[in-house]
Amino acid sequence: KVIIHDSQKLVEQYRSERDEALQRENALKEKLRQYESRTKSTETIKQKLKTLTSDNKELRKQVKALRTEIGLESSPNFHGKTTRDVINELQEKERECSALAEKAGKLNLTIDELSSELANVITSKTLLEEKVQSLQLNLKDMTNNQRRLLKLWEDKKTQREPILLPAINQRTAHKPLVQKAIQTDMSISSTQILPANVFETRLRWEPEKSRNLDRETSRYP
Repeated sequence: KVIIHDSQKLVEQYRSERDEALQRENALKEKLRQYESRTKSTETIKQKLKTLTSDNKELRKQVKALRTEIGLESSPNFHGKTTRDVINELQEKERECSALAEKAGKLNLTIDELSSELANVITSKTLLEEKVQSLQLNLKDMTNNQRRLLKLWEDKKTQREPILLPAINQRTAHKPLVQKAIQTDMSISSTQILPANVFETRLRWEPEKSRNLDRETSRYP
Protein backbone atom coordinates (compact mmCIF):
# COMPACT_ATOMS: atom_id res chain seq x y z
CA LYS A 1 0.00 0.00 0.00
CA VAL A 2 2.83 2.34 0.79
CA ILE A 3 4.38 1.70 -2.61
CA ILE A 4 1.09 2.34 -4.41
CA HIS A 5 0.60 5.58 -2.49
CA ASP A 6 4.13 6.72 -3.34
CA SER A 7 3.61 5.75 -6.95
CA GLN A 8 0.45 7.85 -7.13
CA LYS A 9 2.27 10.83 -5.69
CA LEU A 10 5.04 10.43 -8.21
CA VAL A 11 2.52 10.15 -11.03
CA GLU A 12 0.79 13.32 -9.88
CA GLN A 13 4.14 15.07 -9.56
CA TYR A 14 5.18 13.97 -13.03
CA ARG A 15 1.85 15.05 -14.43
CA SER A 16 2.21 18.48 -12.81
CA GLU A 17 5.76 18.81 -14.10
CA ARG A 18 4.58 17.69 -17.53
CA ASP A 19 1.83 20.28 -17.56
CA GLU A 20 4.23 23.00 -16.51
CA ALA A 21 6.69 21.90 -19.17
CA LEU A 22 3.93 21.99 -21.76
CA GLN A 23 2.96 25.48 -20.66
CA ARG A 24 6.57 26.63 -20.81
CA GLU A 25 6.88 25.01 -24.22
CA ASN A 26 3.81 26.77 -25.50
CA ALA A 27 5.02 30.08 -24.10
CA LEU A 28 8.42 29.56 -25.68
CA LYS A 29 6.80 28.60 -28.97
CA GLU A 30 4.74 31.81 -28.87
CA LYS A 31 7.82 33.84 -28.10
CA LEU A 32 9.68 32.10 -30.90
CA ARG A 33 6.84 32.79 -33.30
CA GLN A 34 6.80 36.45 -32.32
CA TYR A 35 10.56 36.61 -32.65
CA GLU A 36 10.42 35.02 -36.08
CA SER A 37 7.67 37.44 -37.09
CA ARG A 38 9.73 40.37 -35.85
CA THR A 39 12.75 39.00 -37.61
CA LYS A 40 10.81 38.74 -40.84
CA SER A 41 9.48 42.27 -40.37
CA THR A 42 12.98 43.50 -39.70
CA GLU A 43 14.25 41.78 -42.78
CA THR A 44 11.43 43.26 -44.82
CA ILE A 45 12.17 46.70 -43.42
CA LYS A 46 15.86 46.24 -44.11
CA GLN A 47 15.07 45.26 -47.66
CA LYS A 48 12.79 48.25 -48.09
CA LEU A 49 15.42 50.51 -46.58
CA LYS A 50 17.98 49.10 -48.96
CA THR A 51 15.64 49.65 -51.88
CA LEU A 52 14.83 53.19 -50.74
CA THR A 53 18.52 53.93 -50.27
CA SER A 54 19.22 52.75 -53.78
CA ASP A 55 16.28 54.74 -55.15
CA ASN A 56 17.43 57.79 -53.20
CA LYS A 57 20.90 57.54 -54.69
CA GLU A 58 19.39 57.24 -58.14
CA LEU A 59 17.12 60.22 -57.51
CA ARG A 60 20.07 62.24 -56.25
CA LYS A 61 21.91 61.50 -59.46
CA GLN A 62 18.87 62.51 -61.51
CA VAL A 63 18.35 65.70 -59.46
CA LYS A 64 21.98 66.65 -59.85
CA ALA A 65 21.77 66.02 -63.58
CA LEU A 66 18.62 68.13 -63.80
CA ARG A 67 20.14 70.94 -61.72
CA THR A 68 23.13 70.94 -64.04
CA GLU A 69 20.86 70.84 -67.08
CA ILE A 70 18.73 73.83 -66.05
CA GLY A 71 21.76 75.78 -64.83
CA LEU A 72 21.16 75.72 -61.07
CA GLU A 73 24.66 74.50 -60.32
CA SER A 74 26.26 77.37 -62.22
CA SER A 75 23.76 80.06 -61.13
CA PRO A 76 24.96 82.21 -58.20
CA ASN A 77 21.37 82.56 -57.00
CA PHE A 78 21.03 78.82 -56.43
CA HIS A 79 24.64 77.91 -55.72
CA GLY A 80 24.95 75.91 -52.51
CA LYS A 81 21.18 75.55 -52.07
CA THR A 82 19.48 72.23 -51.70
CA THR A 83 16.69 71.07 -53.90
CA ARG A 84 14.22 71.67 -51.08
CA ASP A 85 15.39 75.28 -50.77
CA VAL A 86 14.98 75.74 -54.51
CA ILE A 87 11.49 74.23 -54.39
CA ASN A 88 10.53 76.51 -51.49
CA GLU A 89 11.76 79.54 -53.41
CA LEU A 90 9.87 78.47 -56.51
CA GLN A 91 6.70 78.00 -54.46
CA GLU A 92 7.17 81.46 -52.98
CA LYS A 93 7.58 82.88 -56.48
CA GLU A 94 4.43 81.06 -57.52
CA ARG A 95 2.48 82.66 -54.66
CA GLU A 96 3.84 86.07 -55.64
CA CYS A 97 2.80 85.47 -59.24
CA SER A 98 -0.70 84.50 -58.10
CA ALA A 99 -0.95 87.70 -56.04
CA LEU A 100 0.27 89.78 -58.99
CA ALA A 101 -2.23 88.05 -61.30
CA GLU A 102 -5.04 88.91 -58.86
CA LYS A 103 -3.90 92.54 -58.74
CA ALA A 104 -3.71 92.58 -62.54
CA GLY A 105 -7.30 91.33 -62.71
CA LYS A 106 -8.45 94.11 -60.38
CA LEU A 107 -6.53 96.66 -62.44
CA ASN A 108 -8.18 95.35 -65.60
CA LEU A 109 -11.60 95.86 -64.00
CA THR A 110 -10.60 99.39 -63.00
CA ILE A 111 -9.36 100.06 -66.55
CA ASP A 112 -12.67 98.80 -67.97
CA GLU A 113 -14.63 101.10 -65.62
CA LEU A 114 -12.42 104.08 -66.50
CA SER A 115 -12.76 103.28 -70.21
CA SER A 116 -16.54 103.25 -69.86
CA GLU A 117 -16.46 106.59 -68.01
CA LEU A 118 -14.12 108.01 -70.65
CA ALA A 119 -16.48 106.90 -73.41
CA ASN A 120 -19.36 108.63 -71.60
CA VAL A 121 -17.27 111.78 -71.20
CA ILE A 122 -16.35 111.73 -74.89
CA THR A 123 -20.02 111.31 -75.81
CA SER A 124 -21.00 114.20 -73.53
CA LYS A 125 -18.19 116.31 -74.98
CA THR A 126 -19.40 115.58 -78.52
CA LEU A 127 -22.95 116.57 -77.60
CA LEU A 128 -21.72 119.76 -75.94
CA GLU A 129 -19.60 120.62 -78.97
CA GLU A 130 -22.63 120.14 -81.20
CA LYS A 131 -24.69 122.39 -78.93
CA VAL A 132 -21.93 125.01 -78.88
CA GLN A 133 -21.70 124.86 -82.67
CA SER A 134 -25.46 125.24 -82.94
CA LEU A 135 -25.40 128.19 -80.54
CA GLN A 136 -22.56 129.78 -82.51
CA LEU A 137 -24.57 129.44 -85.70
CA ASN A 138 -27.61 130.94 -84.00
CA LEU A 139 -25.46 133.76 -82.64
CA LYS A 140 -24.04 134.37 -86.10
CA ASP A 141 -27.56 134.49 -87.57
CA MET A 142 -28.67 136.85 -84.82
CA THR A 143 -25.64 139.08 -85.43
CA ASN A 144 -26.37 139.16 -89.16
CA ASN A 145 -30.01 139.97 -88.50
CA GLN A 146 -29.01 142.72 -86.09
CA ARG A 147 -26.62 144.20 -88.62
CA ARG A 148 -29.31 144.04 -91.30
CA LEU A 149 -31.83 145.75 -89.03
CA LEU A 150 -29.31 148.41 -88.07
CA LYS A 151 -28.61 149.03 -91.75
CA LEU A 152 -32.33 149.30 -92.42
CA TRP A 153 -32.68 151.72 -89.55
CA GLU A 154 -29.75 153.82 -90.81
CA ASP A 155 -31.26 153.80 -94.30
CA LYS A 156 -34.62 154.92 -92.91
CA LYS A 157 -32.87 157.60 -90.90
CA THR A 158 -30.98 158.81 -94.00
CA GLN A 159 -34.23 158.89 -95.96
CA ARG A 160 -35.99 160.95 -93.26
CA GLU A 161 -33.25 163.57 -92.91
CA PRO A 162 -33.76 165.19 -96.42
CA ILE A 163 -37.46 165.48 -95.65
CA LEU A 164 -36.96 167.08 -92.25
CA LEU A 165 -34.17 169.49 -93.27
CA PRO A 166 -36.33 171.75 -95.60
CA ALA A 167 -38.91 172.16 -92.89
CA ILE A 168 -36.23 173.10 -90.38
CA ASN A 169 -34.58 175.49 -92.88
CA GLN A 170 -37.91 177.07 -93.73
CA ARG A 171 -38.67 177.55 -90.06
CA THR A 172 -35.24 179.09 -89.58
CA ALA A 173 -35.74 181.45 -92.58
CA HIS A 174 -38.97 182.90 -91.12
CA LYS A 175 -37.29 183.38 -87.78
CA PRO A 176 -37.09 187.18 -87.02
CA LEU A 177 -33.74 188.84 -86.50
CA VAL A 178 -33.11 189.66 -82.90
CA GLN A 179 -30.24 190.97 -81.00
CA LYS A 180 -27.44 188.55 -80.47
CA ALA A 181 -28.19 188.05 -76.84
CA ILE A 182 -29.60 185.41 -74.61
CA GLN A 183 -33.28 184.88 -75.47
CA THR A 184 -35.76 184.30 -72.77
CA ASP A 185 -39.15 182.72 -72.95
CA MET A 186 -40.62 186.17 -73.29
CA SER A 187 -38.55 187.00 -76.42
CA ILE A 188 -39.40 183.69 -78.18
CA SER A 189 -42.77 183.41 -79.81
CA SER A 190 -45.06 180.64 -78.79
CA THR A 191 -44.74 179.01 -82.22
CA GLN A 192 -40.99 178.83 -81.94
CA ILE A 193 -40.82 177.41 -78.44
CA LEU A 194 -39.74 173.76 -78.58
CA PRO A 195 -41.78 171.22 -76.69
CA ALA A 196 -40.50 170.36 -73.25
CA ASN A 197 -39.99 166.70 -74.17
CA VAL A 198 -38.15 167.30 -77.44
CA PHE A 199 -34.88 166.00 -75.98
CA GLU A 200 -36.62 163.03 -74.41
CA THR A 201 -37.78 161.76 -77.81
CA ARG A 202 -34.29 160.62 -78.66
CA LEU A 203 -33.96 158.85 -75.31
CA ARG A 204 -37.27 157.07 -75.80
CA TRP A 205 -36.33 156.16 -79.36
CA GLU A 206 -33.20 154.26 -78.32
CA PRO A 207 -34.96 151.70 -75.99
CA GLU A 208 -37.76 151.37 -78.53
CA LYS A 209 -35.18 150.62 -81.24
CA SER A 210 -33.52 148.06 -78.98
CA ARG A 211 -36.86 146.33 -78.32
CA ASN A 212 -37.63 146.26 -82.04
CA LEU A 213 -34.25 144.71 -82.72
CA ASP A 214 -34.87 142.07 -80.07
CA ARG A 215 -38.24 141.21 -81.57
CA GLU A 216 -36.76 140.98 -85.05
CA THR A 217 -33.93 138.80 -83.78
CA SER A 218 -36.30 136.40 -82.00
CA ARG A 219 -38.02 135.74 -85.31
CA TYR A 220 -34.78 134.15 -86.63
CA PRO A 221 -33.64 131.48 -84.18
